[in-house]
Amino acid sequence: MRFAPVFRSMDILMVAVLIVSVVWTFKIKHDSQEAIDRVAVLEKQIEAEENRVDLLKSDWSLLTSPSRLEKLVRHYGAQLGLKPIEPAQLADDNSLPGFKKPEVILDTEDSDGFAEIDGTINTGSVAVPVQRGTQ
Repeated sequence: MRFAPVFRSMDILMVAVLIVSVVWTFKIKHDSQEAIDRVAVLEKQIEAEENRVDLLKSDWSLLTSPSRLEKLVRHYGAQLGLKPIEPAQLADDNSLPGFKKPEVILDTEDSDGFAEIDGTINTGSVAVPVQRGTQ
């Protein structure tokens, strides 16, 4: 009597594929669990940062409240030499980029006496041409 070989080459190949697939599945599960743990840690950090930002915003609004600043100016104004700001201190017409004063042309023939700029009336973002003679 002849005994059949216990493991044939195909059986060995199938066992090897099974072992590789088990190892691969374990690796994927392990990597995904690590990723889930990292996401949980990052979410906690984000929540802590959001809480910190909210706290800083509330502190900022408290520190810059007009009533508090007014009290500080009254208390320390003379000592620091504080005085009201003039508009020219912030900016003048020449320091603004792209600013050009419009040239106003007075139309003396117009019966209503209103000044026109370049023959158009600007309303919002749409330029509407002036129609003469219609009332």
